[in-house]
Amino acid sequence: MAESQTVDRLDVKAIFLLIVLCLIWGLNATAIKLSTEGIAPIFCAGLRSVIATACLVIWMVRKRLELFAGRLLDGMLIGFMFGAEFGLIYTAVIYTTTSSAWILLYTSPFFHALGAHFYLAADRLTLRKSGGLFLSFTGILILLSKHLGLPSIQEFGGDLMSIGAAAIWAMTTIYIKRRLVAVVSPYHTLFYQTLFSIPILFLLSFLFRETPIQHVSGLIILSVAYQAIVTAFFSYLMWFFLVHVYPVSRLSSFTFLTPVFATIAGIVLLNEPLTLPVILSLIFVSLGIYIVNRK
Repeated sequence: MAESQTVDRLDVKAIFLLIVLCLIWGLNATAIKLSTEGIAPIFCAGLRSVIATACLVIWMVRKRLELFAGRLLDGMLIGFMFGAEFGLIYTAVIYTTTSSAWILLYTSPFFHALGAHFYLAADRLTLRKSGGLFLSFTGILILLSKHLGLPSIQEFGGDLMSIGAAAIWAMTTIYIKRRLVAVVSPYHTLFYQTLFSIPILFLLSFLFRETPIQHVSGLIILSVAYQAIVTAFFSYLMWFFLVHVYPVSRLSSFTFLTPVFATIAGIVLLNEPLTLPVILSLIFVSLGIYIVNRK
């Protein structure tokens, strides 16, 4: 049985881990773009879950943890939601712009905070938290506003898929907090998600008639490895550990940093200019996080 101890605010350790997570997730956008040059998007997401699940099995066996520690039906449900979330976001990119998809995906903290307010008694939404989340989201809009245009019907459909992915992400987190915390460990939470997401992702790939693999290169292999091992295994394991201990709404406020880090990576790795929107975005996001987490 997992530990049931929780705290009501983020400490220095949690803040550091969240910043590392957002950096990993920001770089993951580049890895996804590289891998989909040779591998179909939804099939790639399924492949990532397969590799991450294998890593988790090896890890858990070495730790002498049983693979199935109860709550199997709950595990199947969160695995289905996990697969549906990534199926939606990977499909959304086909129909809408990547920037629009990322903006809408990271509306998830609003769904997180709203769901936590109604379903988690110790994690109520206050006016101060709402203001902090609004400032952070404003920062993201400033950062990516130059990419937004009037959507076509197809783009609007992709946008709706991105919003759906954001809502499912929040639903999954709230469900884990209510049903699995203090019952199974973070290892099992992630194991259930990656394992049971595999069939839904490969089914979606089949239904969308994807050609799974067009070509493979060393760079594509490295990008898939990053998505599977660094992101889906290491970073998600860290995330679920945090979900089991800290308030959901405060954790979710930090996810606004992910698109910011993705943009910074573009500046450093792709020689993109440091513009005023980038500076303003960092200010708004940092201020929003401070307001959400101050005493």
